[in-house]
Amino acid sequence: MVRQETRPFMVFVSRSVPRKWLMPETRGFPKTDKGLQAYISNVRAPAERTWLAIGAGLTICLEPSGAKTFQARIRRQGEVNPRRVRIGSFPALSVADARRKLAEMKSAAREGRDPALEQRRARAGVVKVRTLADLIKEYLARREGQIAAKSLKIERDLLGRTLEPVLGDRLLADLAPIDFGKAVSDYAVRLKKEGRSNGTNANKLLAAARRMFKTARGWGIIGAIDPTAGLAKPANEAPRDRILFDGRVLVGPDTKTNELGNLVAALSADPALIPVSRPTRIALHLTLRMGFRALETCALEWRAVSLDGDAPSVSVTTSKTSAGLRTLPLPRGAVELLRKQKEASKNGDVYVFPAEVGSKRAKHMHPESLSRAFARACRRLKIVGASTHDLRRTCLSGLIELGHEGVAERIAGHVPHHVLGRHYDRASRLDAMRTALEAWSAAIDEARQRSKSVLT
Repeated sequence: MVRQETRPFMVFVSRSVPRKWLMPETRGFPKTDKGLQAYISNVRAPAERTWLAIGAGLTICLEPSGAKTFQARIRRQGEVNPRRVRIGSFPALSVADARRKLAEMKSAAREGRDPALEQRRARAGVVKVRTLADLIKEYLARREGQIAAKSLKIERDLLGRTLEPVLGDRLLADLAPIDFGKAVSDYAVRLKKEGRSNGTNANKLLAAARRMFKTARGWGIIGAIDPTAGLAKPANEAPRDRILFDGRVLVGPDTKTNELGNLVAALSADPALIPVSRPTRIALHLTLRMGFRALETCALEWRAVSLDGDAPSVSVTTSKTSAGLRTLPLPRGAVELLRKQKEASKNGDVYVFPAEVGSKRAKHMHPESLSRAFARACRRLKIVGASTHDLRRTCLSGLIELGHEGVAERIAGHVPHHVLGRHYDRASRLDAMRTALEAWSAAIDEARQRSKSVLT
């Protein structure tokens, strides 16, 4: 029988009949998707597997068992021979839905993607990430609960609100370093024009994008693609080197400057000379004496503090890194501070510095609250350009100036950079650290005695 292309409905049989089109009587056959839906519903199961072509490359396979499956033959870009691809089962998938799904598969094939492979991945529960917007959405969803709420908010602002509107609709396969380079540099220029930043926030955007691609590759949801590779930071960042000078151990341009002594005197004064609450003053004072990070101070727990015996100590239970989880000896000055705080604490307090009543951000004092309090103190004491992290830098710089460089890294809770420290050195060095912290505490007390009030 001669094949007639004008016929709307064709059949071929797979086994006993050679693979060629057979033309049944087509008069009265449905020509609409609605009619085809009804026809396929009522068609009887054939004696052997049969395909019905229903137009636009879509066929339905009729099995002797009564199963009916939509199929198509699709040739991916670059392939010579087309492959048969299963689209879905009837009647779970209607004729109209099958046509829409076939159109999507053809579009994917034109882009060089494998529709059959994507179907298998979808059935296996593998996340389908095609565009940058898909990646950002999946990345932020997985990061929730893995990182601090503040860090997650920063990443949402940078990736979701800044990067996605610019490149979100682009296919990951089409993204190149030039695209990210332009997006980041344009953001830096906009920040400078608006006076919001010198462009360093654009560096944060680039860092967030790099982190996203690296993490997503580790999760296995994207291939070895990284369009941020090799991009330079759009803005130059000078590392902070601010410390508080005392004129003896830490000497500034003006040898008479004693910011350290003035600050400690103000933190120790009773009644208060600065607009900072007593627990917050103790927290700032402890940060300076121990070289803690702000979070480490705020999240200290009473169960990790030992004030009795000949060797008082404190264990850091919350830190930026795993190396920051450490046990440190307490110098006499720090013991006095913690005892004062213990006397004022309530029975059942878990944290050394609990949050104020009604606070919702954390159960302990929030690091941002500590930073704002320090900023108020600096304004009152006319200390310019200092932050809470500079208290940590001041402590560590003082330890090194006093000749205790060997334990400064251990006190700071940093990962050792040498092989011996990373793999072999497991000594506690509590005695050496106690000697170093006592020497630094003595230097702080000496600076306090030399301080001259700058308060009016």
